[in-house]
Order: sequence, then structure tokens, then C-alpha cells
Amino acid sequence: MKICIISGTYNPGRCGISDYIKLILAGFEDREYSVEHVAIDKKTPFDLKKNLPNADFYSLQFAPYAFSKNGIINKSLLNLANLLCSKKTHINFHEIWIGAYPHAKLLEKFIGWRQKTKINDILNRINPNYITCSNSAALDRLNKSGIDANFLYLFGNIPYVQNQKESESKLLKIVIFGTPYVKFPYNLLGQKLNDLSKELKLPVQIRVIGRQRDIVGLNRIKEISLKFRFSIIELGELKTESISKELQLCDVGISTTPYDILGKSGATAAMLEHRLPVITYDDGDTPSEKLLIFEEYSDQVLLLNDQKLIDRLIALHQNKRKPFFDGVGHTVEEMIKMLN
Repeated sequence: MKICIISGTYNPGRCGISDYIKLILAGFEDREYSVEHVAIDKKTPFDLKKNLPNADFYSLQFAPYAFSKNGIINKSLLNLANLLCSKKTHINFHEIWIGAYPHAKLLEKFIGWRQKTKINDILNRINPNYITCSNSAALDRLNKSGIDANFLYLFGNIPYVQNQKESESKLLKIVIFGTPYVKFPYNLLGQKLNDLSKELKLPVQIRVIGRQRDIVGLNRIKEISLKFRFSIIELGELKTESISKELQLCDVGISTTPYDILGKSGATAAMLEHRLPVITYDDGDTPSEKLLIFEEYSDQVLLLNDQKLIDRLIALHQNKRKPFFDGVGHTVEEMIKMLN
């Protein structure tokens, strides 16, 4: 049985979707499936009729800007849709159209309307067997638009690497992995971490991992560190092996990605897979009754404004950490269920 994974421009190490695909391909190969990857580069003309292999199952990993610089579906994708119309097909949305969130700018709404129109055209041409996405916000907006989509877990791209055991730390190590977005309520975070520090009688050390694109957010972390006398270490970009070891040594993860789109954050998934409790926040963009979290992490994802946050963090800190969760394996198995 042959599987074909289709994506936009492929650039592992510099693109989260590319890293995702690289791990998906390896997951299928480990299970002895024949799998091939087709990348449709947005800069280079692509002859789909010559380069689309015969397969039993096609999985299109979709994000508007992965296929087009302006995010608008082009002729190559429309031609692809025509080729896939009679085949067993899965479409996985890593991103949907822009401008769908409350208070979006008028230009974003206009571009989003064009993207949504083209996406509907693609879906109508293909009539896919399965449509999936990884987060509450996208699911809600797809379903409201009459698109029958279901949840598919998006895993992290940091494989587990066994770390040497060290003596019990005399610090409360807080890790921020990925971009610290400016809209996150950092002052409240500082207060909560300070409360936790007092309860556990451990000083807080904040460890920031990754290339920082939002200096304003990083500065906010430095401000609360100064205010509450937390120490802070900027580790920068690390190899995946080093990141895995770092996550194993930390006590709590912070995700500045809002709760309703938490599922699209590979960095957050990596922290959760390494079984860290992760603090996030709800920005109210998606109705509360539409919010969901992957059930595997029901006790790990904690809201910053939860009145029982400190009690829950203390309980998790005192309990033995669960074994690493193989997110890649889980998602590959879910895709195999679709295939069968």
C-alpha cells in the first residue's frame, strides 16, 4: 500500500510544516509503508501530471502561504485538485484563511475572504475523504463554514533523547520554548510564578529556548524577572537533542500561544510530550463551548487565570512525571486508520 504526502515548499529545519512532514515520512517508513513526498515549490513551475505518483492514499498538508507567496491558491493547486478528485484523499489544515479572528483588520478580512473562496473551490473539486486540523479555533471556523473537519493531533519536532539523571534541583526551572508573544499577560504570569515559588520554597529560574523573533515579548519576560527577582537564562537556538535534555530538566513550561490555537504550536507539543505541565491563557477569540484540548494532556494544560493553578502545579511537581508521549507515532497511527 502506497502513501503520497503532498506539501508546499519543503525546507526542514527552517519550517515547522516541513519538520512535521519529515517526521511523518519517517513514521510511515518505520511501519514499513511505502511513502513518497511531493513538494510543490511556490517559486518553481511544477508539472503535476508528470510528478504526481500513483498511490492508494494522498495526504495534502495545507497552509495557504506554503503554496503561494500571497497566500492565494494558484493554478498548480487547482490542477492538483482536479487530479485528486477521484482518489482517496486527506487534507490536513496547518493554517486556514486569515482574518477569521475577532477584531481582524479590514485588509486581513478581505484577503481571508479570497483565501476562503479558493479553499472551498479546492475542497469542492477534490471532495476529500477526510479533513482535519489541530486546534479549536480552526475547527470552529471550518465547521461554521460548512466544512466537516475533525481534530488531528499536531506533534512536536523534538524527539526524546535520554538524559543523565542529576541530583534534585534547588531551583524552580520555568521554560519558555518558542516565540514569547507580546499579548500574553506577563504580569499575571509573574505573580503566579512568585506565588508558586513561595509555596515550594524554591527560587524561580526562567530558561528561554529558541530564536527570538519578538523582542518586545522577550523584554516583557525580562521585566517580570527583574520585578520578581527571577533569574533568567537565554539559551538561544539549540540542537533537538539538547532541547530534549533541557525540557527534561525543567519543571514548568510556558506557552504564550492562546489556548484556542495551542494545538498548532509544535513547541508547545514538544513540552507536553516531554510531560511538562504547560501554562497558557484564553484570549476569548473562540467560544468556550468550542474549546478542546487533546485528551492525552487534559491534566497538563493549565490556564493562567485558573483559581486552582498553584494547587495543580504543586500536585504535578510532587508527582512522578509520566513517560514521554510519542506524538509522531500517535498521529501516524491515526492516519493509518484513515487509510484503512
